Amino acid sequence: MGLVGAAAAFVASRPLTDNSFLTHLATGRLILADGVPAENPFLFTGTSFPVPSWWWSVLLAGAETVAGGTGIRLLTAAVAFVVGVVLVRLTRPTDAAQRSSLLASVLPAALALFCVFQFLSGRPHLAGYLLLALALMVWNEERSPWWLVPIFAIWVNVHGSWLYGVVVLVLFGLARAIDDRRVRPRELWAVGASVVGLVLGGAMYPRAFEILLLPTRQFGDPVEREALQAYREWARVSFDQPMLWALLALGAVALFGAVRQRRWGSAGVVVLMVLMGWSGARLVPIAAVSLVPFAAAAMRHVGTLSLPTGAAVRRCWTVTAVILAVTVAYCVVVPSYRMDRYPVEAVDWLESRDLVGGDARVLSHDYVGNYLEWRFGTDAHAYVDDRPDAATLVQYRRILRLEDGWQGELASVDPQVVLWNSESPLTAELADDPAWVEATELGDYTVFCRADVADRCS
Repeated sequence: MGLVGAAAAFVASRPLTDNSFLTHLATGRLILADGVPAENPFLFTGTSFPVPSWWWSVLLAGAETVAGGTGIRLLTAAVAFVVGVVLVRLTRPTDAAQRSSLLASVLPAALALFCVFQFLSGRPHLAGYLLLALALMVWNEERSPWWLVPIFAIWVNVHGSWLYGVVVLVLFGLARAIDDRRVRPRELWAVGASVVGLVLGGAMYPRAFEILLLPTRQFGDPVEREALQAYREWARVSFDQPMLWALLALGAVALFGAVRQRRWGSAGVVVLMVLMGWSGARLVPIAAVSLVPFAAAAMRHVGTLSLPTGAAVRRCWTVTAVILAVTVAYCVVVPSYRMDRYPVEAVDWLESRDLVGGDARVLSHDYVGNYLEWRFGTDAHAYVDDRPDAATLVQYRRILRLEDGWQGELASVDPQVVLWNSESPLTAELADDPAWVEATELGDYTVFCRADVADRCS
């Protein structure tokens, strides 16, 4: 357990760079200072602003208050460590009389962790993976279903993946009912306890139950659905991505075991989990974590090596302690942030001319908006980030891709400044437009100023 957890912790302790994390941290700072905002305080295009990850944002801001960026990295590493430990725990046999091989304990957890690796960051989905793993542990080990009440009450305030947690538990219950040809009251109690947890958690939000109703808005409105499709992380996973092959391997092992044991309900759930993961990159970790118990059951008697005992266990924990010590030192010694992907120089240049923040209207990429929010807080006055209202996101995609009508969309934004990647097609279009003046090019970014403010861009 410890070695897998330590590996996850070390990867999660990387310098902070994720753009979505920057907005979550900025939101946490704001909540600590002024409470949960009702309107988007960061965007000049912002409207309603439900914060489904508000507890995580507060946790990030609290860690920063105590120990700066180092504190955030240590927090992220600690959560990732527990994720790795619980993944191994999910490979345990449900029957205490059964024994498991070393391969059955390590391989499913390792494959699932590989699917999670690229998502080990300061974003709230990390806490979502942990809560999913804990919910599955309660289910598989047949612990009191009432443990699911606090798990889901926390989950609904930490990350929107709680919806998939409910779906997974329902599917697991249906699979077990089909395989055992009976419905056990415990499964019904477990689903009921998760619903109770969701209701309690939803009531804790300052505008009670708003975050519980958020999925109905996102999936029920055509503009919201179009906006969701604009996120690359929701696109179907291509076969050139290694994490898809890890998911397929995990699914193949789990499916083989279910078919061999003629557990057709389990086989159906395995197929559904693989298809769900394939449908979007953000769903791969959820599917992988859910498949761990099935894959472990399929491999229970594969391999001749048994789980380590005695001195071997002590050596493993010694190595774990060394890796964790290196992780802590890495967090302390290495700079906490890596900002090379952001237009730091260009924003410095604009700030010196009062052309960013405050009332300035700057058109920029979504990830640049995240950076502005982290840097300026409520003075960011950004155009878009990675969680705007649906209409703004659709508009941004049209401008980004130069789709039909993009000129009208740009005019409706009415920016004074455009801060854009130099290699983007929009940059070439603006360079030939007399209404825009190319002010400077710094790093990978070009700054354009509208003709009426060109004197401030000299």
